[in-house]
Amino acid sequence: MREHLLLNQNEYLTVEEFHLIRKMDLPQDFLDFLEIGFRTGLRAVDILNLKKENINLKKERIIGTPQKTNLPMDVALDKTSLSILKRHLENAKADNLFIDKFGNTYRLGYMGKYFEKAHKNIYPDLLIHKDITSIRRGNRDFLYMHDVSVAEIEYRQCFRSSYDDNLYVEDQSDSLYVINTFLK
Repeated sequence: MREHLLLNQNEYLTVEEFHLIRKMDLPQDFLDFLEIGFRTGLRAVDILNLKKENINLKKERIIGTPQKTNLPMDVALDKTSLSILKRHLENAKADNLFIDKFGNTYRLGYMGKYFEKAHKNIYPDLLIHKDITSIRRGNRDFLYMHDVSVAEIEYRQCFRSSYDDNLYVEDQSDSLYVINTFLK
């Protein structure tokens, strides 16, 4: 295992916390958002803005352009993420996949409210606050701890690589192997 260089535990969602939250009695759309976020590492806003056109079932990928960067979004999907997104595609009553009962795209505050509630359930006597971006950071830390290359992680997260600005990582098999193996 490589030396741990990323974040302290209060800045990212740990695998243990992820497993605890996903077993809680919380709204299904929040739990789906959590699963997609922790498994792909995409920004919360990009998950909430996923449209039908962003899901390529044939290639099993999320494609498009994220809001914050001009970099391509080309994220290979693990089995669970693919299953969740297929369900959202089948049930979609609009172009967006994460919509409430009124047909509106969920706001970040809605997901943040349930994320905060989950942390209060995990740590009822402590003042531990992790914001919604800790899900993305958790994905990065999780993959890094399992020896996935920084280049592959940064590509999956639509983050400009500090090593090569033109880096293209179509093969995301290391990430998929780690996610499918350790996040059952």
